Amino acid sequence: MNKKILLSPLIASSLLLSTQASAADTTGTANFNLVYPITVSESVPLELGDIDISSDGSCEFTFDATQSGSNCLATGATQAAGSFDITGKDGGVTVTLSGADTSVAGVTFTPTASTVNISGNVATMTVGGKVDVVASSASEGTHALSYTVNVVY
Repeated sequence: MNKKILLSPLIASSLLLSTQASAADTTGTANFNLVYPITVSESVPLELGDIDISSDGSCEFTFDATQSGSNCLATGATQAAGSFDITGKDGGVTVTLSGADTSVAGVTFTPTASTVNISGNVATMTVGGKVDVVASSASEGTHALSYTVNVVY
């Protein structure tokens, strides 16, 4: 006597499922910062005016519009502090200006800047500078020097 066992499809599928691998879920993390990015743009170039090159000396025009130095001339081009517009989060920022620039022969330029406190997400920074002249190597004419403004939180 042969006995045949017939498995129903439901029983067969339940046997197959019980031997499958188990599954697991986990949660990942995504980190980020929401920030006000800092932007800086020059709105008014620094104008140091006319500077005497007939003798060694200096001419300084500060960010608060104070002129000093034996080589500053009262006539000629008008001096004006430079200005930069800054946007970012409210509070204090650290401002650094590039070091002295000697790319024009006979002249060393050193920039200076006001302190900056951002309020309402905007601020204005004024800049001045000092030009030291070595008469024997300075050449007459209109000159322009570049400097870098770095602003960080």
